Amino acid sequence: MNSRQSQVILRPIINEKTVALAANGQYTFEVAKDSNKTEIADALKQILKELYPKNKTSVLRVNTSAIRDRFRRSRRHSRSPHDSKKAIVTCSGDPIDLFGA
Repeated sequence: MNSRQSQVILRPIINEKTVALAANGQYTFEVAKDSNKTEIADALKQILKELYPKNKTSVLRVNTSAIRDRFRRSRRHSRSPHDSKKAIVTCSGDPIDLFGA
């Protein structure tokens, strides 16, 4: 795997909404802020090929969204926001097991 592709997808985002989307074949990942849709699709294809070699899953569409965290203050201390980017990837074929151990 290319070193850039291994740094594009950081982690899956797992909450109630993303679990409901996963039932429809849409998976949500936190990605690098400077990545684009083609890099995300290529990186996910490589990851799926390595982790699930017999899986017949193909990436149909990638939607990205910037996540802006709010500035938080508590008395004298403040915390700068942690901005990130998420990608909702629509896949067809076999489901991906994100919740396995």
